[in-house]
This record gives sequence, structure tokens and C-alpha cells, in this order.
Amino acid sequence: MSVQITELSMPGLLHLRGQKISQALTEEGGDEMLVFSYRKVATHQFIARLGVEEFLINLNNFDSKVLNQKQYAFQRGDVVFELSGDWRALMSEVCIYDFRQASPGDFVMVSVAGVSVWMLISDDAPLVVGCDPTYGHYLLTTLQKQIDSSPFLKIGV
Repeated sequence: MSVQITELSMPGLLHLRGQKISQALTEEGGDEMLVFSYRKVATHQFIARLGVEEFLINLNNFDSKVLNQKQYAFQRGDVVFELSGDWRALMSEVCIYDFRQASPGDFVMVSVAGVSVWMLISDDAPLVVGCDPTYGHYLLTTLQKQIDSSPFLKIGV
């Protein structure tokens, strides 16, 4: 099975941090999440817990007015895309992370083709990957070249 890359638009991507920040996400269940896990809220909407007082979210209905003076929301402009098909085969060629240790619901930060990325690991959906926008074009181009040229990814196609 081949691998396809699709760019995603996430205009609501925010980095939240501050004292008791999980209380701002109580309605979505953020206060109950483990560190380095994520919860899908709707299609392309999620809450990822990065630390005790730190989250990465993409929610259409999040109102930053619920934050207090010791809580902060930073707009993110990450390039975000999803890899569908046999994305594990592609990742085995461009990423040192061993995805056999990953579980559905994991939020992972790794290096892919030399670029620091974050990933949302799912068992039944495409892999969602995000990175700094200054590396987005390079990463997408590099992954597409790998898909097009790797003899290992063409097996069974």
C-alpha cells in the first residue's frame, strides 16, 4: 500500500501553558489526560498534553477568555499534514523512532529527516504530523521524494 501526504489547515492551533491550565480544558477532559497523550475531539480537532501545565490544542470552539492572568495561549502556525496508507514503512526510512513502542493516543516529539516534529499516533487513522512552518516545505518535499524513490515503499503496489 502506498503512502499519501495531505496538508491540513489548523487555524485554531494553540500552545497553552500556565498554572492550573488543565482547568481551562476541563470540559474537554484535559485535566484527566496523561503527559504526552492526546485526545481526539472531532475531525482534526484534538487536545495534547505536553506537560503538567502545558497543552497543544486545535479546537474550533476554544475561547482564550477562559484563561486567567497566569495562563497563556500562543497561536501556532505549524505546517500540519497527515500520512495515510503504510506510513509506518515510510517512517522506518526517515525516522529513528521505533513505532512498535507507540500506542494509540500517544503524542510524540521526534526528528524526521532532520526536522523536529510532533505526531499524533492513532491505530485506525492517518498519522498527523506538525512542524515549524520554516521547515514545512523541506519536510513535505523530502517525504514525497522518499515515497517516490524508495524501492521498499513500492513493494505490493
